Amino acid sequence: MEPPIQTGSLLIRMQNCQQQLPAALAKVGEWALAYPFRTATLKIGELAAAAEVSVASVNRYARFLGYEGYPEFREDLLRAFESTFAPVEKLRVAVQRDTSNAEIMRESLASDAGNITRTMELLQPEQCEAAIRLIRDSNRIVALGLGDSAYLALFLADVLEPYVDHVREAIEFAGTERTIRRLMTVKPGDLVIAITSPRYSRRTIEHLQLCRERGAKAIALTDAPDSPIVPLADVTLLAGADHGVRHSSPTGLMALIVALGTALSRSGPDSVGQAADVAERILPYLHVVPKTKRPTE
Repeated sequence: MEPPIQTGSLLIRMQNCQQQLPAALAKVGEWALAYPFRTATLKIGELAAAAEVSVASVNRYARFLGYEGYPEFREDLLRAFESTFAPVEKLRVAVQRDTSNAEIMRESLASDAGNITRTMELLQPEQCEAAIRLIRDSNRIVALGLGDSAYLALFLADVLEPYVDHVREAIEFAGTERTIRRLMTVKPGDLVIAITSPRYSRRTIEHLQLCRERGAKAIALTDAPDSPIVPLADVTLLAGADHGVRHSSPTGLMALIVALGTALSRSGPDSVGQAADVAERILPYLHVVPKTKRPTE
């Protein structure tokens, strides 16, 4: 099975070719870039009519992009949109089913239980050891995430905070400009932990590229070896992220973050002493429920 085409990379290739095209082919490219999803659904004659060019011009446009012809170009464009529109199709199927809300919730929980099992299966001991070393050896750590992954980045920063000297999050609740300002302070000796799962954010990839250009190390927390942030990372930790209706589930990644924090908690020079000190200091603020004795059998 061929790996999925990334929508962004294909559209960027189309955009980069635009200035080099003859007039008729440029009209095809202009229309396809303006309406990429509609282009993926059109037959060659329909695209030719929409762009007001000949069928031959559409074929020549596809060949200019490196395809044998329009059918191959259209197939790649369809595959590029497959992950984007898969949640719509999954929701359509779920809506058509005659089932209770309780059953839908059970299926969702079962799916997430499977994601945690899958996360356990994906653990690679050498990657786990390398991740802990990178975290321990870094001057500063930045947790990077956008969209749903922004909540995971906040959670990651909170999990790491007791065990590292400097950790902060770079998320986009406050906009791209704020994130870029934070990332522009990254330098050699720092570590970026980037989080993304389907549907992958193009800005996450761009932000991670910026950090690598500035000399930072990187850990990728993602769902698959062909995730677009894997080539940019020194270490990759994978988590199950499948879901029957949503585009993906964060449960596997959240469990992976908890597991990472657990491993980190025992790797410090005085981990038990630190844990005891924290427990002692927060005790006055806790509501302690006394355990009831079990009846003697």
